Amino acid sequence: MNIDRHTAILKALGKIAECKNDLQRLSAELGQAPLWLPGRGLEKQCRQAAGMIDGIAERFERKLVLTLVGPSGSGKSTLLNALAGVDDLSDIGHQRPTTDHLIVFSANPGDSDQLVEELDSEIVETRSNPAAVRFEHVLLIDTPDTDSRAFRKHIPIVEKTIARSDMLICVFDAENPKRRDHVDFLARFIPNFSGESLVCVLNKCDRLAEPELKDQIVPDFLEHIRRGWQVPADRVFCISARGNLNDPDWDAAAAPRHAFDEFEELQQLVVNTINQAGYVIDRRIENVRRLRDFVFEEAGRHVLDHKMALSDAADRIAASEKKALEDALAGIQESGVQQLFGLNVLVYQKLAQRWLGPMGWMIAIWARLLIFGSGLMAVLRFGRPVRQVLNRLSALKQSTDTRAALEDPQKDQQMAAAFRNYRLAVLESWPDIALSLVQGGFDSSVRKVEEALSGTDGFEQKLAAIWSGALDGQIQRLTAKLSGLFVQLLFNLPAIGILGYCGWLTLESFFTGEYLSGDFFMHAFWAIGLVLFLSFFILQLCIRAAASSNRITARAFEQLKHQLEHLEELNQNPVKAQLDTVLALAALAESKQK
Repeated sequence: MNIDRHTAILKALGKIAECKNDLQRLSAELGQAPLWLPGRGLEKQCRQAAGMIDGIAERFERKLVLTLVGPSGSGKSTLLNALAGVDDLSDIGHQRPTTDHLIVFSANPGDSDQLVEELDSEIVETRSNPAAVRFEHVLLIDTPDTDSRAFRKHIPIVEKTIARSDMLICVFDAENPKRRDHVDFLARFIPNFSGESLVCVLNKCDRLAEPELKDQIVPDFLEHIRRGWQVPADRVFCISARGNLNDPDWDAAAAPRHAFDEFEELQQLVVNTINQAGYVIDRRIENVRRLRDFVFEEAGRHVLDHKMALSDAADRIAASEKKALEDALAGIQESGVQQLFGLNVLVYQKLAQRWLGPMGWMIAIWARLLIFGSGLMAVLRFGRPVRQVLNRLSALKQSTDTRAALEDPQKDQQMAAAFRNYRLAVLESWPDIALSLVQGGFDSSVRKVEEALSGTDGFEQKLAAIWSGALDGQIQRLTAKLSGLFVQLLFNLPAIGILGYCGWLTLESFFTGEYLSGDFFMHAFWAIGLVLFLSFFILQLCIRAAASSNRITARAFEQLKHQLEHLEELNQNPVKAQLDTVLALAALAESKQK
């Protein structure tokens, strides 16, 4: 073997590995949709095709295998002898069945040892004949007749032989070509062979009238093959195998009726084409590609057959999720203001962290009073001590519940209401979705309610986290707007101005020795207090207008509505994921058809 052949083999093995990887990827994708029933059979086909590809790769160094298959009396042995140019290479005769075991022919002894070892059967016989020089690079196999009494016990060995064949010659008797048993037996193997590696032969055509053969028998036979194999035969060779022996030994009453014979074309294909060293590599690569393409075509056919129902199911799921989310958000909107009644406390706490100066002190004090004010006033009142303590605890709980709604919102009642609305909407639409899924090939178990809600685990927490983020974002945005430098200067300036003025007068009188009276300080205190409280009151009006609880929740809700398409990803329903996998395969199949 020269270096060029080594290189060609390495390249070929690389291409074979690519085809096997394609099948493994397809199998992995199908494995992601276990509920889609056609996928189980397709996964099995992927595994079988991958195993056959492994077999082709393992026997890459072996000679090309050409197998003849046909019923008793079809002329397989005669055709084999004619192709080899050796009349007695395979036994022929009138006793039926002529071939009752599998015979492997080779030009040189030992060429068939590897194949015989793989077949591992007692009914395999090997023969070699140096005269068969036409098949230096080919192993010829003559199989048992498909209609013999013993054929049923031979079926496993014939199947193993066909699976290891690089070319299959299906021989039919032209006088009785429509043998249903022969066609049915071969049907399962046909997809594994491409056009040039699958050859149909009508033998004994010399026994029929030429016009009838061309105008009636051949067209009718081609249609019969198409129906039986579900694929059209690329070509049918009409031959007389006996007429091409070195010594036909015609009976005087059985001379050929005409000279129409396509044996030379068949011989050109078989001998001058496949009996080439380089052709072995090319043919096996082609067979591997054919195996891969067949499985992909089968997968494409199945997914496209179910695409309409599956697309309908996908549309229904999308519509269902959208409605369910809308209902969930409506539940948030209905209960949000009532549950988050302490948002104004959080607003003042955020503002107290941002504001400086006298207004910052007032905002901080007010934030504390909002939390403790009600309880403190209740304690200072006369009345029952137990009720006073309970009122104080109630005021504390108002702030605690509000913060919990932001920090751990799934514990809040509004999230429970939202999730309840979501579940009800999903359950309401699931029967119609399940019907479309079953029509699209999914297992009937998808009808169960558990399948409808299987992807909602953690949905409440995810939605609550998003809602909390939306609320917190709105609070941050509004408090930042209300804490701008200009706003702080505007509201701090009156109090700072009076404080500065009073301070300047006090210092001036102190250094001049003219001390101010107590009435001055009393009036100054009340003036500063009035200005401070008046400024804070106006600031409160601005805060109420810009950052009220209603306004915050309304804006947060609008933000969620704008994110509705992204929120659909919250439901990780495994049935939906499997449906998306199958539809992706359908899209791939459609793209390959264009």
